[in-house]
Amino acid sequence: MIKRDIEIAGERLTLHAQRAIHWSARRMLLVSDVHFGKGAVFRRAGIAVPSGDTEDDLVRLDELIAAFIPESVVVLGDLVHGSATVRSAWVDRVRAWRRKHDAVRMLLIAGNHDRHFDVASLGFDVLPERLAVPPFVFSHHPHAQAGGYTIAGHVHPGVTVRDGWRRHRLPAFVFDRDVGMLPAFGTLTGLHEVTRAPDRHIVAVTPAGLLPVG
Repeated sequence: MIKRDIEIAGERLTLHAQRAIHWSARRMLLVSDVHFGKGAVFRRAGIAVPSGDTEDDLVRLDELIAAFIPESVVVLGDLVHGSATVRSAWVDRVRAWRRKHDAVRMLLIAGNHDRHFDVASLGFDVLPERLAVPPFVFSHHPHAQAGGYTIAGHVHPGVTVRDGWRRHRLPAFVFDRDVGMLPAFGTLTGLHEVTRAPDRHIVAVTPAGLLPVG
């Protein structure tokens, strides 16, 4: 199952196995922690990682936009990973991708990594801290906020799932009483394992689709 509907704060949200949420009532697509250019940052630092991570993530975004036809795309922080040089090919590629989707409004709630780059130059409207769209408050950091149920990123949540004797560390959507977290969207992002709890709803992202946990 690549899509799964859940109800949060009285609203129906659709989780997608490409690590995104679609809010159909508002025609809004939510992703978090894209980290464009992370591979380039690593390679400049002498860390050998394969190229193509930005291209892969743009293709996945294309697929989500084609599937849901959103009016807006909201990135919950860390659109980029770090600074770029004049030779950073990923910058031109993201700008070209943005022009292709010029009919879609794209907003970024600035994250801690976004301060290292002029993210507005990529064609995103940048909000410094939060976006309130009742009954939700969208932010980068997953702190409960007055005014609505908080949906955020930053943590890169993951969970360990056992399959017989094998253990798999998987990205996950996590929903607590007042705060929900998206898994990181970017290809080269790591995981922070979250604990299971009776009042915590976790949906793991597996290669075969979405898997409720616990």
